[in-house]
Amino acid sequence: MGDTGRVSRLLSSFRLGSVAAALACGGCSAGPLALDAPNVAPSQARDPTPVQLDPIATGAAVTGEFVPPGPAAVLTAAMSSELAGRALRGGEPGGYGVRCTLDRFALRTRSSVADSQEMMALYADLSCEARRRHDGAVVWRGELRGRTCAAADNVLGSDSSTTLRLANRVMSDAAREMASDLAVRALALKADPSARVFADEAQQRSTAGLDDTPFGPAALEESPEAVPRAMRAAADHDATVRAAAWNVVAMASGPGDPWVAGEKLDLDEDPLVRFVQYKALARLGDATALHELRGAAQREEHSLLAELLKDSLATGGIGLARSRRPAP
Repeated sequence: MGDTGRVSRLLSSFRLGSVAAALACGGCSAGPLALDAPNVAPSQARDPTPVQLDPIATGAAVTGEFVPPGPAAVLTAAMSSELAGRALRGGEPGGYGVRCTLDRFALRTRSSVADSQEMMALYADLSCEARRRHDGAVVWRGELRGRTCAAADNVLGSDSSTTLRLANRVMSDAAREMASDLAVRALALKADPSARVFADEAQQRSTAGLDDTPFGPAALEESPEAVPRAMRAAADHDATVRAAAWNVVAMASGPGDPWVAGEKLDLDEDPLVRFVQYKALARLGDATALHELRGAAQREEHSLLAELLKDSLATGGIGLARSRRPAP
């Protein structure tokens, strides 16, 4: 498995700049959007466990017209960069090769003149297969589901530069979180936090996602032990901080994981935060969580959040169970 030369060329091209892709998405402004693969600093580990991601194939279920190389190539570069930045450890001698197909890619936007805000949600589904590199044996097959959201002030309600910034934020978070699910949950590897690199403070302010906040490393750790500290910021006055704190809960949640964010969930008044709260319940995916989502679906009036609820209930949750494979 593997086409290391092609992936290396993809990574190099994305580090040099953005890639234009014409994205068909509900509510997006007309014309192409430039999607950036986040530049994640390579780890300094001496002997990390290699996880080689082949170029992601585009499945038949992906709709819309895209200027080459398109979302699948951007995700390949972004996820490969994240995997290289996590100092992965453990697993099988020789590491893994992974093949994925992009079964779904969609951006949804909602602009509100009343509150001068634009909000964007991303849906990405990858069906993947991981093999041991030393003998080609399949060790895992499954689905990685990325669900991310971003919001920004947009007085005009149709400012293409705002739409572009939001697209970069949700793309970065989705790619990094799906790579984390692959390494930490599917392959049961140990990982250090990764660090995204920005050209300058202006770029950081413009394109930083929830995983670039101080709570980002805790979210990508995917550990229930990280939740109590994050929850101390759940009442912060800044909605982005609250959303980032709840994203720690979301990424620590999956089938079989405990819910450690308190016995009672008070839904936030801010839609960005509420999106992440729904994401946490959808990733957990147990009977109680799905009951909460069904109740919320009957009350939710925000169109992007209502779609997330409908989507999550249709699949019985969106989470990935942790691998129970024994250590070699």
